[in-house]
Amino acid sequence: MLNIIDKQRIRSRFSKAAQSYHSAAVVQGQIAEKMIKLLRNIFLIRPDRVLEIGCGTGLFSHLLLLQLSPKHTIFNDICPEMIKSMKSIVLPQHGSQHYSFICADAETCSLPDELDLITSCSTIQWFEDPSAFFAHCHTALQAHGILAFSTFGEENMREISSTTGVGLTYHTQSALVAELLALGYEILSVEEELLSLSFENPLQVLSHLKETGVTGIKNHRWTKSKLQAYCTEYIDRYAVGTQVPLTYHPIYIIAKKR
Repeated sequence: MLNIIDKQRIRSRFSKAAQSYHSAAVVQGQIAEKMIKLLRNIFLIRPDRVLEIGCGTGLFSHLLLLQLSPKHTIFNDICPEMIKSMKSIVLPQHGSQHYSFICADAETCSLPDELDLITSCSTIQWFEDPSAFFAHCHTALQAHGILAFSTFGEENMREISSTTGVGLTYHTQSALVAELLALGYEILSVEEELLSLSFENPLQVLSHLKETGVTGIKNHRWTKSKLQAYCTEYIDRYAVGTQVPLTYHPIYIIAKKR
């Protein structure tokens, strides 16, 4: 299953969110904390070479450096503004560690080789062809290297997709596992969960999405009537008391190269 993704639009929206993302991405921060706990169970010794895909402003990067202390970490992101924010927010806390950067689309750029770990949080849902990316990673990993990532499942932001008709096509947990097995990975860990944020009204939901860069799916032009219809439908369908929810559906997978 392929997503038709406008990478230039994604880059533009995340660039605009570079200053707000670190504080607004509450759920992504929770996902990063869970991902590092899962990795701590796998890596009992310090890894040599680690690549993080989609580092953003460094929510997961900080935990990766703090908890695993790789000998060398390569950070990747498609958006130079995100990397700039990550350098200013996170790296001053880890001055003695060795790292480098790849500012490029991870689906199409060359990856370093002989990696012990390729990891990513809340990024792969933006890829056009995750299976091809997993194959790319398989080549870049050394023998018994680890691919560990979180992405999102079909229930993700269901309130937005049902009220606006705009949303990504998400892969199921079983489909992702099947793709990895077919490529020669051994599955070490698979989990998924539903997380929810609450907002005072549907307009706050839209502001949250803008602050986290998630408006990069496609151009959705809001008129006054469309905005009113969206708010009414959102409240009618999803309001819980005086609050409205936004659902996240993270999937966590850790796989080993056979």
